[in-house]
Amino acid sequence: MVSVTRVKASMRTFRQRLEQDAAFIGQPELADVWYRTTLLISGLPVALAVLFREPLFLLLIPLVFIAPILYAREVRTLYRRNLERQTRQAEILVAFLMRSGAQMGEALHTLEAHMKSPFRERIAEVNVNKRYTTIPGAMEMLAQSTGVSQLADFAVLIGESERYGTPVADAVMRSLTLETKLRDARAARRYGEVQLQLSMYATFLIAFPGFGFVLYALLAYALSLFQGSIL
Repeated sequence: MVSVTRVKASMRTFRQRLEQDAAFIGQPELADVWYRTTLLISGLPVALAVLFREPLFLLLIPLVFIAPILYAREVRTLYRRNLERQTRQAEILVAFLMRSGAQMGEALHTLEAHMKSPFRERIAEVNVNKRYTTIPGAMEMLAQSTGVSQLADFAVLIGESERYGTPVADAVMRSLTLETKLRDARAARRYGEVQLQLSMYATFLIAFPGFGFVLYALLAYALSLFQGSIL
């Protein structure tokens, strides 16, 4: 009874993880596909164990359930990376559109028409939600649902523009300039760390032959003392 309860709880947790990853990429129906496919494939090790009378095939069952979780997590990671990259592209496009005289609402519709997936579907949600709230509010809702920091920063820029009258194009360009400087600073710091590591390795490689010679001399001396004591 206890084992059956644990299995049900594990299956419930397994499905919930698939549903979370599928909902994150905006395709919740995939969770049911992944779940049903896993159940079908999980019967294959059992069939092989019965057919060949080899219980070791049953060890494949945990791998059958681990593989969909790893795959869903990889899909989610790739989706997030694409969304982060496209967000920066969208900010630059919005900056140029705003400088050309377009309004924020028009710029968002332009993004929906010209950006590729997955950003296109996400910005379509913003265009729907902004009918019931402000544009910054709709952007904040999108940032909270995806967890992408770039979207949250973009929502803050739009909110400050509407609150203080700061041109969105100028705010976006300042943000991109600051991010470029920070990225260059991080790259310079990593370059310095790599140089330090290479210097340490080079020093070790140079000093290692001398250290080996000293160690060899000490061992030879200890061996001669040992032989002398025996004689």
